[in-house]
Amino acid sequence: MLNTLGIVKGVLLTNKQRHHVARRLEGKSVLEWVVRQMTDCELLDGVVVVTDDGANGDLIRQLSPIDVPVFSTAANDTASAVADTLEHYSAESCVLIGADWPFLDPTLIDKLVRAARQIPQCDYAAYQYANEIFSAGRPYGLFPEYYRSASIRKLAAKTDDSIHRQLPGTFFLDNAEKYRVELLPIAGGLDKIEDVRFTFDDEGDWDNILELHNALELDVLDCQKVGRMLGSSASHRV
Repeated sequence: MLNTLGIVKGVLLTNKQRHHVARRLEGKSVLEWVVRQMTDCELLDGVVVVTDDGANGDLIRQLSPIDVPVFSTAANDTASAVADTLEHYSAESCVLIGADWPFLDPTLIDKLVRAARQIPQCDYAAYQYANEIFSAGRPYGLFPEYYRSASIRKLAAKTDDSIHRQLPGTFFLDNAEKYRVELLPIAGGLDKIEDVRFTFDDEGDWDNILELHNALELDVLDCQKVGRMLGSSASHRV
């Protein structure tokens, strides 16, 4: 049995998201950037890309590196997709990240896993901004979430709330008195940034990512390097 599996969430994507993960930077797709950042983590026992059955998952299967497995699921929500993946790979826990997060930082994932392992049977671990985890106007697209397999399987089997099923982290935060939840402070200057997007919704966001990449001369898309550059100001528009 695996201890902690890295899961790249390429399932239940919109057409716009599928378009974004196929964009290319330095000869690699956004999806490949994400997967390679995950495989650089020291504390993950494996990495898998999860995607939809059938035609909706064809692009993800084509873009995924050949040395990283792709798991197809018929699940219609995030909680079920993660539970299916964990069961298939017999993993005790996972770290979940999005397929369109090109600024993922492996050190943040390892730090999260290390913190979760210090708590017996930790159900959920995540980074927070001054008591906020899911908040409009905050940087998003770089912070991983840790889930214990038994807990997310229980959520997927019993919870009818659509928000909790699509954003499983909100379930554990809303029921923190019943679960072992660990929230880590954000470091590296990223906690000082009010308005930076590390995923992208439109052409302007993609242009900003290219500008950041070129300005920082990044060989990897390192969000902590971005944070150190921008953290001297309380608010920036990238």
